[in-house]
Parts: sequence; structure tokens; C-alpha cells
Amino acid sequence: LAAAKAAAAANASASKMMKPVPLRLDDQGREIDETGQVIAKESVDAPVFKASEKRPDGRGKDYQREQEAEEDKFLDPRMPAGIGTRRKKRDTFSFVQEGKFQKMAQRQRMKSKFAELGHGKMDRRRDDSNLPQTGNPNLVPLGVRSDSNEAATTSKREEISIEWWDACLVSNGEYDAECGNLVSNKITSYVEHPVPIDPPAEAPQPPPQPLKLTKKEQKKFRTQQRQAREKEKQEMIRQGLLEPPKPKVKISNLVRVLGADATQDPTKIEKEVRAQMDERQQAHEDRNLARKLTPAERREKKMRKMFDPEKGLFLAVFKINCLDNPQHKFKIDVNAEENMLTGCVLTADSFTLVIVEGCSKSIIRYKKLMLKRIDWNSRVPGEEETMAEEEGDGAVHNACTLLWEGSIQSTHFRKFRQEVRKNDIAARKHLSDYNLEHLWDLAAREGTQGSDQPIGVGTH
Repeated sequence: LAAAKAAAAANASASKMMKPVPLRLDDQGREIDETGQVIAKESVDAPVFKASEKRPDGRGKDYQREQEAEEDKFLDPRMPAGIGTRRKKRDTFSFVQEGKFQKMAQRQRMKSKFAELGHGKMDRRRDDSNLPQTGNPNLVPLGVRSDSNEAATTSKREEISIEWWDACLVSNGEYDAECGNLVSNKITSYVEHPVPIDPPAEAPQPPPQPLKLTKKEQKKFRTQQRQAREKEKQEMIRQGLLEPPKPKVKISNLVRVLGADATQDPTKIEKEVRAQMDERQQAHEDRNLARKLTPAERREKKMRKMFDPEKGLFLAVFKINCLDNPQHKFKIDVNAEENMLTGCVLTADSFTLVIVEGCSKSIIRYKKLMLKRIDWNSRVPGEEETMAEEEGDGAVHNACTLLWEGSIQSTHFRKFRQEVRKNDIAARKHLSDYNLEHLWDLAAREGTQGSDQPIGVGTH
């Protein structure tokens, strides 16, 4: 029993010691014990150091880091402190504000304009000679620096006699109170609109050219496309996305398609079949009418097909011994306009030169006219007897010769026109304005008798 009482007393004292001591305060806020006595505490002054100062023993943050590294055996001393907590700044878009480059360009234009007129940019650098020689700029008296800058700015403004936007409106480069030196022809009622200039940049690369196919390959390609469309349509019908087409019933397959239904009421069935046939025929005609081009579109398509300059430009030069017949002049002029050709007809003292340029089909038509269709020895009915007498005396027959034919890069003339009669020097001078004087020299060197083959064929 004594042992049990001793053990119980020990357990009670242990539980009492493990309980926290309650905090008791008096009226003045001082801590007291169970008897009401004030508990005296010793105050310890801990040294406080700033982050930028060293400890009295000369040890700073580096020493503290070394101590922490020694305590923590898993810390790598080669890694700087705080590298794991520092987060990299996320890259974001940097957008340009609207009008930034326009303002920069306007500022640059203003600077260049001032430089051209000799005004230049005002120098805003401070004049060190006027400032007091002190080491600290904060010791400079108030107003000294501003007065010196103001004086410099005033002197610069006094040197500018006229603004750059008024320099083109006065004659002597200075302002006049009575505006006597004003250039009146510079002031109009029109508003100047500057011509927009494209920014300097490299030309884009040409787009890829389509593959050229032969007639047989084009036909095969169209067949494959048609088969692919039909296969896709059948697949959609099989999936139920499209309604299957009605059977195409005709008089010839009436019995085979309808079977026994065709024998029950043949007259009624035949009437329905003929109505379906008429409906299909009408739908076919409506589709053709919807695809049909208007007269203007048909004319434009024909002109584009026949006279498309993108297919190549060609030039032909004809030499005629004599062009006095007005019927020949009319045929030459009208056929050139109908075939949309440009060029000129030069009639000189020695011969006549015809220059035409256009697409290949137009040149072929015009060659047939000049070399085959026109009879150059025919005359006006009133002049036939006179010319017969001259031919009996040994007159030279008239002829037309194709001197040169070839491809060109661009046209030289804007339209087709017949020039008035000129001498040889004036005719060559007229062709030199179009850089074609070598054609006149070629015609002057070569003969003209009876040959309808071109002397030279090539590229110009």
C-alpha cells in the first residue's frame, strides 16, 4: 500500500509539472506569481545590425552563409543563394503603338528640312564656362543655368530669319511687313497632295507557274475529275445524305424499267414517261441558257482569245514600192484597226514602209492581206489607160515585201496611223523617236523586186 501511494503521488506531481504555467497580470500589466508578487525579469540588450553593415567581429553575410552551409550537408556551396526561388520573367509581346513610326518619320523630315535651309538643330548643350566652377552641381545658385540656356536659345532664334515653310513664298529670304517680296505665283487655289512613295523593299518572288499539260493529258485529267465526283456522289447516296435519283425512263426502256406496271395501263404509263422526258429536256435547256454568255461577254471572250497580248507580241515590217492607190491605203488602215494592231505607215520619196505590231494571230492575218490579198499593180479605173501606156514604156511593177518579222517585249506605238508624205531624212528622224531607225536603214539597203519572203526573222 505504501508503494502504491508513492507511485500515485509521483504521477500527480509529474502531471502537474507538464501543465503550462498560467499567465497572471496585475493592474499595471506586470506579470505576478501565485502569491501576487511581481516577477522580476532581467533585460538583455541584443545587438542589432543593419543589412549593409558588418558585425563588430568583422563577419558579414558571407560568414553566415558559410555557417549555414556547414550545418546543412545537402547544400551545394557552388550554387548561389536564392537561385531556386528566383523565377524567370515570362516573355511577352511588345506591341508598337499606333503612329510611332509616322511621328519618327515626321521628326526626321523636319530635321532634314532645317538642315537644308541652314538653320540646323539648336544646340541644347549647357555652357560650362558660364557655370560656377563647383564640384557639386547642386550648389549652383537657382536661375543661373536657366538664364544661360534662355540666352542661348534667344540668340539662336534671332539667327533664324525665316521659317522653312515660308522660305519658298518669299523672294529675298526675309519677312517683310508690307509683303512686298511675296511670290504671288506660288499661291494658288489648289491643294497639294504628295505622291505616295512605296517603302523600299525587295520585289516578291514570282508565284509558281502551273504545269503545262498536253491535250491528251488535259482530257485524261478531266475524265479523272468527273469519275471522282461521281464516286463521291454515290458514296453520299449510300450513306443516306442524298436522295437517290429517279430512274431515267424512256420509251425504249419502258418495259425493262417498269416491268409488270407497264402492262396494266400502257396509255397512262406512256403519258407519264413522255412528261418526264419533256421535263428532263426543259431542265437541260435551262441549264444551257443559264451558262450562256451575254453578247458583251461573248465579244469580250472572243477579243481576249484572239488578241490577248499576254500570249506574246510580234512586229512585222513591210516595204512597198509605191502607195498611191487610195483603195490600198484604206485596206491597210481598216484591217490594222480591225485586228487591233498598232504601228504606222511612212510614205517617203523612194518607198513606203509599213510597221505593225500586235499578237500572233493579228500578224498572220495582216501578212495574208499584204502579201496575198492585195493586188499592188491594180489602179483606179480612171488611171488604167495611162498606166498601161507607162508599162509599155518599161515601167517597174509595184510590189510589197516582208522585210522583218519577230517577237518584241513591249509595243512602240499607241495606235495605228498614217503619216503624211515625208522625205527620207524626215522619215528616218520620225522612226528614231521610237528607237526604230534601224528598220529604215534595213529597208534602204535591201532590194524590193518581187520577193514575198521575209529577209530577216528573229527577236527584237
